[in-house]
Amino acid sequence: MRRAATLALAATLLASPAGAAFEDLGAGARAPGLGNAFTAMADDAYSIYYNPAGLAQMERSQFSASYAALYLGLNDGSTLGVSQLVYAHPFRYGREGTLGLGWQRFALSGLYAEQTLHLSYGRAVYESDNGGRLLAGLSAKYLQHSFGSTPEAASSQLNGVFTPGLSDPVLSGPSSKGAPDADLGLLYRLPRRFQFGLMVEHLLEPNVGFAEADKVQRNIHFGAAYKSLWTSLAGEIQANKAPDGSTDKDFIFAAERYFPTLDYGQFGLRGSLGMGSRDFKQITAGVSYRINKIQFDYAFLMPIGSFTNSGTHRFAITLLFGAPSAEDEISKEVLAKERAARLGLATGFGYEYDEALRPASLDDPRLAEIKALILQGQYRRAQARLAELTASQPEDHALRKLADRLEAVAYYYPEFVPNEERWQVALSSSAWLFLRGLDSSAMLQASYAASLNDGDAQVGLYLARLEKETGIKARRIPTDSGRNFIEEQLYQVEAAHNRGDNERAIALLHDVLALEPGNVMALERLGSAEFLSGHFSEALSAWERVLPLETNPSEILALRQYIDQAKANNKASLPGGLSLPPQARPAPSAAKKTHASAKIAVPAKGMGDPRDVARLYQKGVEFYARGEYLQATAMFMRVLQIDPNNGPARKAIERIERAQKQ
Repeated sequence: MRRAATLALAATLLASPAGAAFEDLGAGARAPGLGNAFTAMADDAYSIYYNPAGLAQMERSQFSASYAALYLGLNDGSTLGVSQLVYAHPFRYGREGTLGLGWQRFALSGLYAEQTLHLSYGRAVYESDNGGRLLAGLSAKYLQHSFGSTPEAASSQLNGVFTPGLSDPVLSGPSSKGAPDADLGLLYRLPRRFQFGLMVEHLLEPNVGFAEADKVQRNIHFGAAYKSLWTSLAGEIQANKAPDGSTDKDFIFAAERYFPTLDYGQFGLRGSLGMGSRDFKQITAGVSYRINKIQFDYAFLMPIGSFTNSGTHRFAITLLFGAPSAEDEISKEVLAKERAARLGLATGFGYEYDEALRPASLDDPRLAEIKALILQGQYRRAQARLAELTASQPEDHALRKLADRLEAVAYYYPEFVPNEERWQVALSSSAWLFLRGLDSSAMLQASYAASLNDGDAQVGLYLARLEKETGIKARRIPTDSGRNFIEEQLYQVEAAHNRGDNERAIALLHDVLALEPGNVMALERLGSAEFLSGHFSEALSAWERVLPLETNPSEILALRQYIDQAKANNKASLPGGLSLPPQARPAPSAAKKTHASAKIAVPAKGMGDPRDVARLYQKGVEFYARGEYLQATAMFMRVLQIDPNNGPARKAIERIERAQKQ
């Protein structure tokens, strides 16, 4: 009887004209833990199911496999399961869109099966003046379902009674049917933390009927989400066709919170409450754990007041590829700051020891001999001499701290005299800075040395010791980022600038210049970053430093023009300074604003070749589209140097300024 009941359910799925086949069964385990309120969030590989536009939010490739046991404990003993495989691959960290592939199989007790293949693509298609972004995506799908041959196919039901020898017209016909389909998704990201998503599922309304026409009905999902670094809130309205031809309207409210740690991975909790048409009520809960590049997800879904079952259980494992995203790096930085605060370390860029824990100054006359030995790279001899001095002095806390630091250096490098190799110079600088109590700078130099000589285990051990002693996290390059140490810092500059943290961008640029004082790109970007922050004298200093290093004649001309602009803005921002040209003069109400809100001064007469305007403007647009705002600003500024009345360039710079204030 149980098999007959299961077969009857299969027949219903096969023959029903109400669209019972290819129901929305959810995907993975994270989104189901949110009650499938994922249309507006859609930020992982399972976006191909929920909103392909969300693929454009991905920066790293992902592969995931999942399994769901649906409605365990059904009275007839039948089993329902869903298996899925997905892969998403961003191009140029998502700047050129993301391609997604997916396979899904739904099976009913070995009697009935559905398979869906997905080929999806999503990318950004528009960016508004205020920094909002519109993402769009499309999934091309192939739906195929089938059933197995059973003895009951020859014993159809007539007037409610199974009749031997009476063939079922559905179960005795073709056992497989397939059809193409498509989904369309849109996602709009506001400049801050809000997102809105729209998903049109089964756009083509494919006919998958066996014995008669049976179209898969079109469904529409609309959602809104709030996303911060570790917390997300979502709400969604789902309009799905009901078996009687009407439209079900379901409402889901969901929340997600991650609890990251520096050493033990990242834990996540989520849940949702859903309610809607035909007494639909459901609660869900889910957990996640991610460590390194592996993530495990589990979700539990329980309908309330419906047919008797033990709920749905879903499991997923996800592998992440490529370098950490900007958000991952920000998360690590915030955690490092929190740990430093708990340890009582001073906050700031890097976390220096407070005054009570600082070592004795090497400029102390008592330490002249020890300082000389350190400068010669004779760390073990310096340690022995300091031990003698400490023993002959009254208890001196600062001397003891210096001795502890000197022991840490001498343990790995009793003697170390650098040659001209860059890693050795950086390592020697690190030791000197560490002994002077300049921990942030010491860790920067040590991280740089380790990156230049990553095959030397001793350098790695020294770096780890400094991490432990200072409480400051070393800067390590992701092994698969494809960037060297300097390139990684410049990548972080762009990430900081794009999220409006210009101070962080400036500090990182100063770090790069501490390692490579003649880095032309860093100096040029520092000038642009300082200029955008209204620090015109600092911008002037950076551009004047890079001028003698630049070899490209056109860039030299541009730098001279930048310097003139910085001088003009610097004077205009001071009492009695020069007036700005009419096009750039701020409104009277803005006269008392800070430097950060000062407008860009441009020459009254153009400087440069007007034929370059179109090319420079196009380059600015390309930089802007990639989120590289510093370079974009530089291009638009050069357009204004040539054509001070160029409206599009002026508006583009104003757009960037507004984006930075969001």
